[in-house]
Amino acid sequence: MQKKKHLIVGFTGGIGRATAKALSDRGEEVIAIARDSSKAAKYAEGLNITVEIGNAADVNFLLNVTKGADVLYYCINIPYPQWHSEAKKLLSVAIEVAIKNNLKLVFPGNVYVYGKPQFNPVTEAHPHFPNSVKGRIRDEMEKMLYHHSVQNGLNYVILRFPDFYGPYVINGMYEKLFINALKGKKLSWYGNKNTLTEFIFIEDAGNAMAIVGLSDFHGSKIFNYPAHSPISAKDFLQRVVKLSEKRGVVSFSNSLMLVKFAGIFNKMAHEFSEMMYLKQEKLLLSGELFRTTFGKLNLTDYDTGILSTLKWAKNFYKL
Repeated sequence: MQKKKHLIVGFTGGIGRATAKALSDRGEEVIAIARDSSKAAKYAEGLNITVEIGNAADVNFLLNVTKGADVLYYCINIPYPQWHSEAKKLLSVAIEVAIKNNLKLVFPGNVYVYGKPQFNPVTEAHPHFPNSVKGRIRDEMEKMLYHHSVQNGLNYVILRFPDFYGPYVINGMYEKLFINALKGKKLSWYGNKNTLTEFIFIEDAGNAMAIVGLSDFHGSKIFNYPAHSPISAKDFLQRVVKLSEKRGVVSFSNSLMLVKFAGIFNKMAHEFSEMMYLKQEKLLLSGELFRTTFGKLNLTDYDTGILSTLKWAKNFYKL
């Protein structure tokens, strides 16, 4: 199979780095776009890739750097408070570039667009009824992709994932769980500790992104991609503590009022409050369409993924 040229915007994030790793491991040509050279160098350690320093919001820069490329992976993940002003604007740049340079655009989606689940496991046919501001923004972003597919021939694929955990997943929440576990400190969780949910190991998600990017699949399509298996937050966090071999404890709070109160003083807590329903209601993804289209799902069991994440956190944060 002829090698392809892959461009990743949002490289210095969990899914961007994992996608670069999956492609690099396959011997593909990978160009990672980043604004911060020192951060990019740290993320690129151990990967056979090229890093280009520039701004993914700059159309001219992105048009130039993507010349001759085949696939553009949109892995930009901005902080919650900036979604209102930046999310759709940044995606519009990537869409324009993908159309002009005839690139396949691979977009990692999430479950926000579904709102509260009407059935489980959730298939691609589940209606979009977002019940949060961020869910509506994500839905509008997906509609942008579809619109440009119909009007301008955009070739795109959406891979919809559950919550990420693993190396380089740094969002102010999940990495702290592993850091605190390694320090023997308290791990705090907001939501129902017994609700079945999913956490996908980030390198499984990166591998799925690579599979889609490398395939000859064309057209506008959405695939749900699940985690290894359903698990409760209680079980997941107790495994983190046990495998850390420290004496940390886990604290749970299912109080939305408490989260909203914290939001008065903390912007991230404020933004999280409308998403807390995802920590209280079961929403499990079906991966049947991906499996029948591309073959088996490659999924890492929780103990293996947690051990890998603990090892990474210990080295990355020098604990």
